[in-house]
Amino acid sequence: MKGRRILFIVAFTLSMILISSSPTWAQRGSSGTGGFHFEQPTHRLEIIPMYGYAWTVSQSATYNVYSGDFDLKNSDFWGIAVDVSAKPGVQARLLYRRQDTEMTWKRAGITENLGDIGVEYWHVGAVGGMRNGNVMPYTSLTLGGTRYIHDTGDTWKFSIILSLGAKVYLNERIGLMVGGQMPFTFTDAFLGIGTGGMSLGGTGIVQLDLVAGLIIAI
Repeated sequence: MKGRRILFIVAFTLSMILISSSPTWAQRGSSGTGGFHFEQPTHRLEIIPMYGYAWTVSQSATYNVYSGDFDLKNSDFWGIAVDVSAKPGVQARLLYRRQDTEMTWKRAGITENLGDIGVEYWHVGAVGGMRNGNVMPYTSLTLGGTRYIHDTGDTWKFSIILSLGAKVYLNERIGLMVGGQMPFTFTDAFLGIGTGGMSLGGTGIVQLDLVAGLIIAI
């Protein structure tokens, strides 16, 4: 139910963005400055606090000699990005985001709660997009570390995040961002959770999310 509320909020926000941006878009197009093009922003950087909802793909795993599925409960997350203008159409991105959720272990029809866990992403990368009026669809790739924080200790793993979305500039200083992201954390088939650790099938943990943010241009 909570995930549905988040989806509704994101969909409503996206609708309002498109409605509010269409007059400016049309006006610029009629003046001959429309059409997608690379543009150097007049501001130096953007600070983007964000909020979203993440789904995690369960992983086959072995835990305390038993086979089953390891999962992180779907939940909301928050974060902040700093996008620094580098050249027309390209921004450098610094990203931090955190999700507080629960670990679950499923085997033979039994679901066991393994406790609370925090999932942090500390990333650097780039954002690229072509602007049309006050709308800029973008793609982004960042990489860095994923920190799993649980009562048995912290575990760091390498990760990447692929993003697709749009930025809408309401004026020179304020805008909105909506998008979807796919974080992928490389686990080397092992995650240090519990007394004996957990051996995961495959090479990593995949998440999918929807996110919205407020752009503060400086």
